[in-house]
Amino acid sequence: MGNNPRVEEPYDLSPDHTVLLGVDFQQGFGDGAWEHTPDAPEAVANFQKAAAGWRSAGGRVVMCREIYYPSDYPGPDGEPIAEVVAHHPLMAGRDNAEFYPGLVEPEDLVIRKTGFSAVANGNLLEVLDEHGWDTVVMGGLTTPICVGTTSDGLSMAGIKVVILEDACASQPFDGVSAQDAHAYALARFRYQFGQTMTTERFSEYAAGVPSVSQ
Repeated sequence: MGNNPRVEEPYDLSPDHTVLLGVDFQQGFGDGAWEHTPDAPEAVANFQKAAAGWRSAGGRVVMCREIYYPSDYPGPDGEPIAEVVAHHPLMAGRDNAEFYPGLVEPEDLVIRKTGFSAVANGNLLEVLDEHGWDTVVMGGLTTPICVGTTSDGLSMAGIKVVILEDACASQPFDGVSAQDAHAYALARFRYQFGQTMTTERFSEYAAGVPSVSQ
């Protein structure tokens, strides 16, 4: 079997049909946090820069997070299971579940997922369809898990996807460094599922496009 890389012209990222998506930019994913993600601070800062430029160009931002509520875990009596509520790391009200400060603006859409993928475990496809968005530029935490499963699902649903390479970060696992896991996840994505670009390049693009009304 030979190589079969995905080779395409750069996507049209016009703000009238493209949305910027942030996945799980939550405080539980960080340097020394609940899920140790050493390069998260840089990824967060880069996404914040990308989002500011995109909003200025008239583009919309969707922020998605994995968060749970006591009602998600009813016991036999219909009441929330106290043990789960007390210890779930992404339960509402815990810092782990909260977005990093300064990322979400009032005009952004905020959606929820209850698993790794915002496609399989959330209503992201419905939100895209409602607004007529057929292209997604995205960043998030972590690259191989929630960003990877979400970007795969989007691509397989026919959505064009661009991952901002430096607005994502990975945790280390199974002897693989965070940096190697991040690089591999991006290489895998580029091979079959979509395109990648840097925050700087995306910001330059956003600065040069005519503004459209929201």
